[in-house]
Amino acid sequence: MMPPRVMAAARPYLYLTPTLAVLAAFTYFPIARLAEMSLRAPSVGTSLGPWIGLSAYAKLFANPLFWRVLGQTILFVFASVPIAMALALGLALLLDQPLRGLSVFRVLYYTPVVMPTVAVAALALWMFNANGGIVDYFLRSLGIAPVPWLVESKWALPTLILIAVWKNVGYYMIIYLAGLQSLPRAVLDAARLDGARPIMRFFTITLPLLRPTTFFITVVALIGSFQVFDFVNLMTQGGPSNATNVLVYFAYQNGFEYLQLGMAAAISLIMFALVLGILGLVAGALNR
Repeated sequence: MMPPRVMAAARPYLYLTPTLAVLAAFTYFPIARLAEMSLRAPSVGTSLGPWIGLSAYAKLFANPLFWRVLGQTILFVFASVPIAMALALGLALLLDQPLRGLSVFRVLYYTPVVMPTVAVAALALWMFNANGGIVDYFLRSLGIAPVPWLVESKWALPTLILIAVWKNVGYYMIIYLAGLQSLPRAVLDAARLDGARPIMRFFTITLPLLRPTTFFITVVALIGSFQVFDFVNLMTQGGPSNATNVLVYFAYQNGFEYLQLGMAAAISLIMFALVLGILGLVAGALNR
């Protein structure tokens, strides 16, 4: 029989044991297995191959395409996330006003979130079609030359960023709206009575109080943006000329098209470390 003091100290860890066991089985062990795969040369349908050490990483770092894909991934993340979050906060501020019909606008803004990714990709392919797409139709009506959205390299990645922002902004808006509606009204009313202007109240009261909400959205948005795959796979397959290739799709190509499982594992681990590092920096910046 354990002493009562030891039992009391061990009880929280006993409660955490089932969760830790699930995480170990479905998270930590797969990551360790992935790391082992990146240090070997496994082939499809066989066990882990011979030990090759850091050869896969050396090949990756010597491949110019890897650095291009990495740069495009970082550009996609740090372009789509701030734009989507800024738009979401602006829409949430508008929808937090006591106006009629706001529930209709909330549904309209949130509709792209619940739409299947395949449907969104098909709709986007029609809208941004260089031959008769509705976006180019409106550009022609304004006297602007059509834009080869998904055909030319310089336009393809910005087009995917625009589509990703449109798909996700409604989700972030709902979270921001919930955060705004949970703010202490007494503080805002006191600032209003003291003569603080709306823009001053926003930057000195509202935005600081929304820091936990902003942190949550930032984490979710960063992880989701790094994991972008569906739009690339359905709309561009990494083209044209690898202009929309990102780390997840690059790992998919190496693993399932080129059957280089060790290389795919190395890419996945590099992306995991990159996401973990960026999230650590963001957490440190927002929790000061």
